[in-house]
Amino acid sequence: MKKTVAALLCVIVAAVLLCSCSQVIDLPDEKTLDKVLTEEGYQIVFEDDFDGDSIDYTKWKTGYESPSRRAAYYEDSEDTLFVSDGCLTIRTLHKDGQFGEGWYTSWVETATKEDSEAVVRSEDYSGFSSKYGYFEVRCIAPPCTGIWSAFWLMPDEGTGMSADDVAGTGADGVEIDVMESPWMYSSLDKETNVHVVHGDGYADTKSEKSPMYRVPDMYTSFHTYGVMWTPEEYVFYIDGAETWRTSHTVDGETLGVSHVKQYMILSVEVAGYAEADGTLVPGKNEDGTPYWCGDPSDNDKNRHYDFVIDYVRVYSI
Repeated sequence: MKKTVAALLCVIVAAVLLCSCSQVIDLPDEKTLDKVLTEEGYQIVFEDDFDGDSIDYTKWKTGYESPSRRAAYYEDSEDTLFVSDGCLTIRTLHKDGQFGEGWYTSWVETATKEDSEAVVRSEDYSGFSSKYGYFEVRCIAPPCTGIWSAFWLMPDEGTGMSADDVAGTGADGVEIDVMESPWMYSSLDKETNVHVVHGDGYADTKSEKSPMYRVPDMYTSFHTYGVMWTPEEYVFYIDGAETWRTSHTVDGETLGVSHVKQYMILSVEVAGYAEADGTLVPGKNEDGTPYWCGDPSDNDKNRHYDFVIDYVRVYSI
């Protein structure tokens, strides 16, 4: 769990950085993605439309049964992770479950490396990672406070974001946050997405963020979020419109793009922390200050909150 926890921590770093932004802008009108994919000759190399009766365990590792993390328990069960009506759902709910009363949720990933902490449910599991390509999800974010979903990429090889990360370069792997949804509590604009690239490990992370984009009805309607990763840059898209391109420059230093294979993660986080005795403290940091994205206790505990994924696709030349 330790390595996965360290990786998931960067989702918080991303949103902390982004909340400092005060301007939310509309998506561009021009839709350029299809033209780029066609003219460059990209073809689908990974696809899951979730049209079966259950998760395809040859493609996905699943969130494991574990002790608490932040203010939630991660559970690999039909309560928190299932396929229905052509979609994958990662459900977050409050219940008195196997670890006690609290918020329960899950995640899935495509890591092929053996030290990934998620559960392999099939002996035919192959996972998926790629160096370069276009990665896209079509999804609906969970409409709740202090609970947020994400679609992101992590290194499947190299040393990026680990304790052995090579400082001053993104070539050995980075964290690429394509979609996050933590702003339901915000007074600025609840329907907001930002893209972030993190490098140089988690001890002294070098992060660059895009503008904040308004995504109308992101909690009730499907939208696509994607990144085109080339040897030179990352180009991000929302609903087919280009929203940001970068070679990962922080404080005048260009770290450059990742040149190692990376895998995909679909996850949900619940704000807060766990005390040494395992007691969950939602909505607060360990120093007692309010959590940056709100308090999950403000949600209706009699409801469930769903991260609904219609498909995940990867294109390559």
